[in-house]
Amino acid sequence: MIGLRDARRVHAWLLVLGLLLGASSIASAASLQVAPTRITIEVERGAEGLTLSNSGTEIVHVQVRAFRWWQENGEDMLEPAEDLVVSPPMLQLGTGAEQLIRIVHTGSPPPAGGEKTYRVVVDELPVDSAGPRGPGLRFALRYSIPVFILESAEAPPAPQLQTRFVESASGAAIEIRNTGSGSAQFADLVVIDPRGRRHVVAQGLAGYVLPGQQRQWPLPRGATAEGRIKAKLNGEPQARALAPDR
Repeated sequence: MIGLRDARRVHAWLLVLGLLLGASSIASAASLQVAPTRITIEVERGAEGLTLSNSGTEIVHVQVRAFRWWQENGEDMLEPAEDLVVSPPMLQLGTGAEQLIRIVHTGSPPPAGGEKTYRVVVDELPVDSAGPRGPGLRFALRYSIPVFILESAEAPPAPQLQTRFVESASGAAIEIRNTGSGSAQFADLVVIDPRGRRHVVAQGLAGYVLPGQQRQWPLPRGATAEGRIKAKLNGEPQARALAPDR
């Protein structure tokens, strides 16, 4: 276990490298793929699997690591996990190959009616590749897979959301607080103003709010702090209304 200061360094390093890896994906084909993109492990079962596949034309070198995941002031925090084990942690995938990664929880169960949260980070390792200007560093892909430890997947803990408009340092924002026992994942977060105009706050995956935490999303230009808030919650196909609390 490492201290909070070191955990912040891990978090910052992952973010910086993630940005580099994300930018590089424009220049190289996405050959490394993972499934599923969210993992739930029941306490009684104790383990689940993650499948890695290589759809490219070159061998892919991969590192898999497990992190404890929590939030502070709306920011995701990570530190290496001692009670979530991945096997194998290092591998290479040939063209068209697949590999099952076993993810085993060895720690204490979650609190009654609650959950424990982790992330499994899958990195395609950078390699030297010869280009028109000679050898160079080729950045690759990263996946960050949320992992939830539950007593039972059939009766998962549920989030309880309090939503409101607030004034932040950068202007008006949506604030969502989760007072429930389960995590809340948001996608396609929008505001519909009193005139019926739709303002996109976050398109696609907008992030998580873990139990006991809160997060803010700045409103886009032209949107005012009034109207209806809608989002898709925890993978639901249809958006639901998140009524602002007065």
